[in-house]
Parts: sequence; structure tokens; C-alpha cells
Amino acid sequence: MNQQIIGLAPGLAPSLDPWLQKGSGEYARNWLQIEFDREVQDIFGYHALQLGATSINTLSTSRIAHRWCAADSDNDPHASLYANASALPFFESTLDLVTLPFTLDMHSDPDAVLDEVARVVVPEGRVVIAGFNGASLWGLSHKLGSSFLPEGVHIFGYHSLRSALNELGLVIETVRFGGYVPPVKTLEAAQNYAWLDKIGSKWWTSLGSMYFIVAKKRVMGVRPHRRAELKLFSRARFGLPLHQPSLNKTDQSIDG
Repeated sequence: MNQQIIGLAPGLAPSLDPWLQKGSGEYARNWLQIEFDREVQDIFGYHALQLGATSINTLSTSRIAHRWCAADSDNDPHASLYANASALPFFESTLDLVTLPFTLDMHSDPDAVLDEVARVVVPEGRVVIAGFNGASLWGLSHKLGSSFLPEGVHIFGYHSLRSALNELGLVIETVRFGGYVPPVKTLEAAQNYAWLDKIGSKWWTSLGSMYFIVAKKRVMGVRPHRRAELKLFSRARFGLPLHQPSLNKTDQSIDG
């Protein structure tokens, strides 16, 4: 990745990457890595950006030449630049691909992040988002006060995200769910429940603990209304008898 330092601002909770290194966090990271690797390899363009979760290389299979990984901490060894996800140092419509691995769940202002992402993505560009699903075993555990998920997480929610994307003109192309194992502390325990992933992906798809969304930025063109054609009065149109021209006196005298 290109090495560059641009600004520094807070925003993301720092507990995500340590959580991704062990236990169920490692299980989640492995699933997301597979999903990102499969999806971004067929997205083309000139510039790509990953926001947050730098321990997951979401752009590892990307064919885009210029790729950056942004973090909001200057001691992150995986970061290519430092910036707040809600105030990106890019001009409008400059990025072809932006990835957000758990970024909305870990940021203090997820709505501002989405607004900023919609601003910097080019028309027909892609936004790839992964997050925690509130309607799942992990989400329910978090609502009940469990400390299973990383500290500082605020689940943005799949349904809230769909509404927000629609308002921003980001059209969802792909939706997948994963992570049907219960909230456990170790990777070995999660692997023991791997059979639930096969069943869950078939029978209760939307109850996965994580969602994965690919959206495209659509810019709707303005089509002017055509003015109604001005039509002259027509006797035939209204069922009136057609006007028959009368003969003048000269013609009558000739016929006589």
C-alpha cells in the first residue's frame, strides 16, 4: 500500500483490533477476510480506501492500483494514513471503492461516516460494509449487557443501514450474513459449533451475527418533462360534421 500520512482525528473505539486477534474475534475476522477477498477482486477503478479494522486487509485481492488503509491512531503499524472516518481528506467523487469493516459499529458518529463515504465515492463506485447484526445471538447477548463484543461497540444495525443507504443513493447489490455460532470465548469453541453455520446459512439466513453488504453509488439524472404537443381544433376529433364548401354563383351559372 502507498505510505502517506494525512491528518489525525479521533472517532473509532480502539478495542476492535485486539478483539479480532483471539477467540470469537478471530472467527469473525476469518469469515470477513473470505468475504472481502471474494468481493473486491472484481471491483475496478483507480483509488480504494479501507476505513478502520486495520488487522483485516480488506483490499488484499483488489486490483485497484492505489490503495490506502486509514486509521485514527498514529501508532497503528498497518495504517497508510491517519484520518477521522467522518472527515476524510479526499475531494468529492474521488474514490472508486471504500470498505468499512465494523467501522459503523465502532465509530462515535456512524451517520456522519456514511455521509462522508457517500461524498467521496465516485458515481457507480462501490461501498463494502461489514458489521454486527443486532438480530442475532451476538447482538442479543450485547443488548443483555454481555462484554462479549469489543468494548465501545454500538451496533448500528442492519435495518438502520439499509434505510441510510437508500437515503444516500447507495443501492444495495449484495447482502450476506455469517456467524451463526453462539457467543463463546475461544476460537476452538467457535469451531465446535461450525455445523451451525451450514444450517443457519440455509434456514435462518438473516440471523447471522455479522452482515456483509455491497452497495453501488447511483446518481439519478434529471429528465425534463416534455411539453404536451399543441393540437389545433379538429372537427373530426370531436365528432362534428365536416364543413362542405359551397359553390359560388359563377360555378352555378356554368352548371346551369
